[in-house]
Amino acid sequence: MSAGLYDYWLIVLTGLFSAPHCIGMCGGIMSAMTFQSKASLAQTIMAYNLGRILTYISVGAFMGFIGSFVNAAGTIVGLQGIANILGGVFIILWIGKKVALPLDKWSPLKLPVIQQLLQKLKTRPGVMPVFVSGLLLGFLPCGLTYTMHMKAAASGSVWQGALTLLLFGVGTLPALILIGVFSFVLTKALRSRVMLIGNMLALIIGIISILRGMVINGWIPHVNPWLW
Repeated sequence: MSAGLYDYWLIVLTGLFSAPHCIGMCGGIMSAMTFQSKASLAQTIMAYNLGRILTYISVGAFMGFIGSFVNAAGTIVGLQGIANILGGVFIILWIGKKVALPLDKWSPLKLPVIQQLLQKLKTRPGVMPVFVSGLLLGFLPCGLTYTMHMKAAASGSVWQGALTLLLFGVGTLPALILIGVFSFVLTKALRSRVMLIGNMLALIIGIISILRGMVINGWIPHVNPWLW
């Protein structure tokens, strides 16, 4: 079942409310980039985030591709929409118990050659080194990004998987563009509250994904095209 407009708004909002997590995971990197880069501040910010989001899109497309095979395998054994159900279950497991597939073990950032490349890029002038760093650092392990990977797989579609991560990446942009402002404005208590909203939105996405899979199998009635 195609993801609806409601899904996409939830994905953008999840990215937006993940601001405290983005500050913790990528804030230091973004700050270091702006200080070390020989390019202008605007060029540095745009180049890094463009690279990061392009990696998100690529991973989202790949996960959607994997999900399409899961759905095909499920259909063979009489189960449809199985990628929706499994993707939703993994999202809920991550939010509740921090249980995740070991995807970070296959991250290219684990490779020594990539580590060396990142070190060299820090000293190179221009926008391109910042862009390439963004591409590589888009593979940084991150909990909410992981939930979006599962959502992309649940879509069972390369294009919807790519769109899922594109919208999530766009949602995270304000936090990284205004990293300095966010760092000082958000107190620790407020960060926790905002992060809770982000987790709750991801949880809703997981539940809707499972319900969509159940509708496809005819286990529960169809309610609304924006929901399930």
